[in-house]
Amino acid sequence: MLMKSREYWNPWMETLNRERLLEIEFRNFRKYMRYAKGHSPLYRKKLDGIEPEDIQTREDLRRLPLTDKEDLRLAQEGDGESLYGDLLGVDLTEVSDYRQTSGTTGKPVYVPESYESWQWRVEVWCHILWMAGFRETDRVFVPFGYNVYVAFWEGHYAAEKLGCEVVPGGALDTRGRINKMMEIGATATLNTPTYGLHMAETAKKMGVDPKEIGIRRMQCAGEPLPQATRRLLENIWGAEVYDHIGGTEPCAWAAMCGQRQGLHILEPFFLVEILDLEDQSREVKEGELGMAVVTPLGRHSFPLIRFNTQDVVKKGKEGCPCGRTSLMISEVTGRADHLRKIRGVLFTPVSVEEILREEFPEINEYEITVAKKGLMDEISLKLEPHEKLGPTASAGLANRIGERLKMKTNLRFNIEFADPGELPRYTLKSQRFKDLRGE
Repeated sequence: MLMKSREYWNPWMETLNRERLLEIEFRNFRKYMRYAKGHSPLYRKKLDGIEPEDIQTREDLRRLPLTDKEDLRLAQEGDGESLYGDLLGVDLTEVSDYRQTSGTTGKPVYVPESYESWQWRVEVWCHILWMAGFRETDRVFVPFGYNVYVAFWEGHYAAEKLGCEVVPGGALDTRGRINKMMEIGATATLNTPTYGLHMAETAKKMGVDPKEIGIRRMQCAGEPLPQATRRLLENIWGAEVYDHIGGTEPCAWAAMCGQRQGLHILEPFFLVEILDLEDQSREVKEGELGMAVVTPLGRHSFPLIRFNTQDVVKKGKEGCPCGRTSLMISEVTGRADHLRKIRGVLFTPVSVEEILREEFPEINEYEITVAKKGLMDEISLKLEPHEKLGPTASAGLANRIGERLKMKTNLRFNIEFADPGELPRYTLKSQRFKDLRGE
């Protein structure tokens, strides 16, 4: 295998000066736009009357329509000649891999990958894992059956490309996975944050200290990872824990380096805009929250231009002490489609996770429910402690948590306690927030 720089997977590209980096991005964007207009029925319609040469600056990008998930669902119906409808950008015979979205917000989007497009996705993930310190000396355990979902397939093949030894653990239960990690001497894992916590909980029940298992680094995927939860995982496992952000449709487009202070946008693989939350009409400033709009510049089987990810992020600075020159995201605060108006207050479930993981180690799991009581919204929080609490201890803990949440969210929660082990455990995406007002 061709050995890379120990610091960078692609030293030239990752340390390129900003002017040259943006020049490459826009050149590739125009080339990609031309391809999409010529090969994608969806973009032949959406970009009618706009030519690639018209796009010279970031302001020019706003001339192009956004693409959202509902656009993809409708285009998928197409003319009925293939599973992918108007989304397909290559001949059907070139498709070598099938993936799909989770379908948690509606009908799944079917994603066709040609061999070329799939290898592009794998190369993106090579950057993600290399930044997180994965090397050819690592034995990487993946504690899932991957099914049709994309992230752990990408991570698996990228880890192989890096030279790691990859061990899939999908056929085992959680106890079996803990035993297998110890048996083989696994040094790294790919998992959701929730499952990282659940594996640690299971290990302790087995009489095993997670720190003794030997995991040195953990790459998380599949759900938001607040800093409080990331630090909790690091403390429990004695490992470095890394975050990334992405999706089945746009791919993984930003990730943490060894500094673990924000995420690098993976330029020039992607052209990413961080636009205002109100109507996505302007680029936000450093330190401001915005919606991430992503164009992956190397996929031809599934062309995607200006995809509104619904991810709400805080725009960071350009460059990093690690030497990479890409634009940073300083924080991922959640998803716009998870934001809810409750009694006139804009609420995100991540705010609850941050407080519980950071300040209340007594709490193991939790569940948030919003429902209508008469004309009023009512928000409830069910807490599962590590150990069963008596009435006095429960009341005191509920009061302290309620006060902190009131300060953080400006909402008053109805708090109750579950018995240890009562709340569900999740392997992939957690479902700790339920809005029942529409039922």
